[in-house]
Amino acid sequence: MNKSIIFVIMGVCGSGKTTVAEKLSKEIHCSYRDADNFHSEENKKKMASGYPLTDEDRIPWLLAIYGYIKSLSDSNTPGIVTCSALKRKYRDILVFGEDALRKEHAGTQENGCPVLFVYLKGSPTLISARLKERKGHFMPAELLQSQIDILEEPDEFERHVTVDIDCSVDTIVSSIIKHIK
Repeated sequence: MNKSIIFVIMGVCGSGKTTVAEKLSKEIHCSYRDADNFHSEENKKKMASGYPLTDEDRIPWLLAIYGYIKSLSDSNTPGIVTCSALKRKYRDILVFGEDALRKEHAGTQENGCPVLFVYLKGSPTLISARLKERKGHFMPAELLQSQIDILEEPDEFERHVTVDIDCSVDTIVSSIIKHIK
């Protein structure tokens, strides 16, 4: 495995990003950070009140996450970050930082931070059921549809692995590890 790879575990709310990241970090012996910890209090309050974030709300958050990813990349340190990363332009920010906002990147991930997006894909029915069981999170289940509506699945031009979440966490993590060996 490339020691400097940074995994971004992505998907809509309730797809299992944190659970998968915790298990994967133990399996491959590297740290992880949850993107929720990069949100401003204002963003958290907005979501808790049932309002979806706008692109303008998300840009400072994504740039803060990019700063963390860049620090890992600069120190050649592997890591895991959970982030919804719902749109291609959001993922570009995570790879290229502010250059993505100015469209000053070469367009291929090889020219940015060494990120592998791990897309946790599941049916809205499965994810909705998971969200209804989740307690103590600022993101209400009612916002799931707003995330599904704006989701742009990763394409062939992005370094990514798509993993079906309709199985155990162990199976999901094993699938991810197979892709990186």
